[in-house]
Amino acid sequence: MEIAIGIIVGLVVLAMLFGKRIEKKWEFDADFHDERGREIGEFEVELTRIAKEEEDFTLRAKLKLRHPALQAGSTVEVHLEGVRVMEGPVEQTGYVRLRTEHLCGEIKDPAKGQTCSIHYGGAELLKSTLYPD
Repeated sequence: MEIAIGIIVGLVVLAMLFGKRIEKKWEFDADFHDERGREIGEFEVELTRIAKEEEDFTLRAKLKLRHPALQAGSTVEVHLEGVRVMEGPVEQTGYVRLRTEHLCGEIKDPAKGQTCSIHYGGAELLKSTLYPD
């Protein structure tokens, strides 16, 4: 028993010495649900940096969404408060995954309660609100 405790304490000390500490300036999510209330997607956006390694904060964003209307080769847009901030292709029918490289607009100061909407085929497909994560 004492050996196990010693090993755990040793691992914690090593993690503190060599682990990377990530600083978050902010992080927000928006969850999307189908008509039955099941979660079918999520949009995440965060401003972070690795302490002691990165001087500037880095913006990261991603969208994961499953929806039967999505057709391969078409385009999906993400809007925050009515402004297009992300756009990218549907690579697999029924599923889209966009990442930071798909950002096409500036995300300055997201806030709790702001509207996040997914547009597809020129119309709004889904809508949700941001919440802090």
